[in-house]
Amino acid sequence: MEEKGVPLTNRTGFGHLAFEVEDVEKTLQDVLAAGGGQVGEVVRADYPGGITATFVYATDPEGNILELQSWSK
Repeated sequence: MEEKGVPLTNRTGFGHLAFEVEDVEKTLQDVLAAGGGQVGEVVRADYPGGITATFVYATDPEGNILELQSWSK
């Protein structure tokens, strides 16, 4: 089997899957408990209209990159 190399969030083609979740930190802990990993830190960003987004990249147990995101007002 050919190795796919280091996972990158900005690779050409299929780079990652994004999921909107209710609680980013809780979902990240679930991913880690299932054998996944964390890529970078949890980030919070404020947007116009009082909207806050929380994001983090993670990997599943096979190394595929996941983006976990949550939006709140």
